[in-house]
Amino acid sequence: MGEGSDFMKGSKKSSKNNTVMTVIMMIVIGCVIVGTFAYIYNREDKDKLEPDIELTEVQKLLVMDLESTYPATPREVVKLYSRFSMCIHNDDLTDEEFEKLGDKVQNLYAKELIEANPSDEYLMNLAVEVAEYHKSERKIKSYTIDSGNSIITWKEDGKEFARLLATYSLREGKEYNSVRQEFLLQKDEAGLYKILGWRLADKADAK
Repeated sequence: MGEGSDFMKGSKKSSKNNTVMTVIMMIVIGCVIVGTFAYIYNREDKDKLEPDIELTEVQKLLVMDLESTYPATPREVVKLYSRFSMCIHNDDLTDEEFEKLGDKVQNLYAKELIEANPSDEYLMNLAVEVAEYHKSERKIKSYTIDSGNSIITWKEDGKEFARLLATYSLREGKEYNSVRQEFLLQKDEAGLYKILGWRLADKADAK
């Protein structure tokens, strides 16, 4: 009888402990749920208070990954080059921004052009050109790139080439004028069009 009584006491004690543990677990789970909802609510509220920041054109070009998003056509290559050119010549860049943009735009150039104009020399000449733009209060206001049938493509010695024209509208002080440039591009080993060079269209020979 004594042993049976002790057994019953033990069972009641165990049942009581289980009830306490269950209550504690429910409290813990409740706290986790409340905490999760509070985090989500605060996060959504914070996102509403902090709208997405619009990147500047310089920032867009600096973060652009040309390895995965290289322009697919000659026109798009020249268009991207023109975006770089506008930022480099028009904007008040820091030395770091100027160097990074100058380095990045060279990804659009054919290896032959880079070999003829090593990076250090290219950046130095570009800096002189930009300084002249600023001194003359000259800015590139807009540009248009030839498209469709205006773009000439051909093969020569097993290589693929493309030629097209781009028109740049310039403002120098209070005067406006336009310049037409002819771009020559060549496909590289990876099948990407790269810029071999450019010159004023009125000095270009028709092919």
